[in-house]
Amino acid sequence: MENNVLRIVSWNCHYGFNGEKPQTIKEFKSDILVIPECREMDMEKSGYDEKHRDWYGDHKEATEKGEINTEKDLGIGLFWKDGITVEPLPQWKNSLKDNYNFRYLIPYEVKGNFESFTLIAVWTKAKYIAGEKDHLEYVQKAHAAIDHYNDLGLLNGRVILIGDFNSNIIWNGCYRKEQNHSTLIEKLEKIGIKECSSLSENKNNTYIYYTKNGEKQVIDDYCFASVKMSDSSKLSVPGSDEWILTNGVKRWRGLSDHCPIIVDFTF
Repeated sequence: MENNVLRIVSWNCHYGFNGEKPQTIKEFKSDILVIPECREMDMEKSGYDEKHRDWYGDHKEATEKGEINTEKDLGIGLFWKDGITVEPLPQWKNSLKDNYNFRYLIPYEVKGNFESFTLIAVWTKAKYIAGEKDHLEYVQKAHAAIDHYNDLGLLNGRVILIGDFNSNIIWNGCYRKEQNHSTLIEKLEKIGIKECSSLSENKNNTYIYYTKNGEKQVIDDYCFASVKMSDSSKLSVPGSDEWILTNGVKRWRGLSDHCPIIVDFTF
């Protein structure tokens, strides 16, 4: 943290935080780094020691014949610099005992030489097909988690939600109105949490995917924060020239179908 600015970077690293990826993302000099699709096996080679990293994954999609396939064991990695402490909030794990709707929206308490806040690392996922307790997909999971955490009082005060929401207004029609992206934004605003920057005004998207109709570009990585924190933030994404055609598809620097989002908070 320099000059009272805390930088949080989130990047869906696309199927493993390995190879060139840890070194590449260090270029952005994050104080806190949120990495969806990180594997547990990637943690030791991340460059962060055990006191400055945390990983969560429930192993569900990676369990085959009773054993975990470590190559497929995706979760969320969290990494932070010295002088900052990050600890998972116990209310989240207690919620998981009976409800898998909060699988990858993980609340942490963050402390340092600034006023502490709650950080929710986000990676919304599709249903776990074989999971009898997992009934929601993508933005529906964000709605369920926000409702639950709000009831617990976790969203009072200073809060940041950042990560891969897999959500955008273009997919509103895929869900009931009360569970779509537009309603999610309205719900957060009603409890004093708003988007840190309107990426919709930015020419650069955060995710490129392909359908039978060809290439699609969209924003689906976001940062939301309590109003005062949001008002003092600056969000940026890499330029469109950093998307490289790799084996017939575009990848950010040839590494991922998502690019990072970089958010600076001034305290």
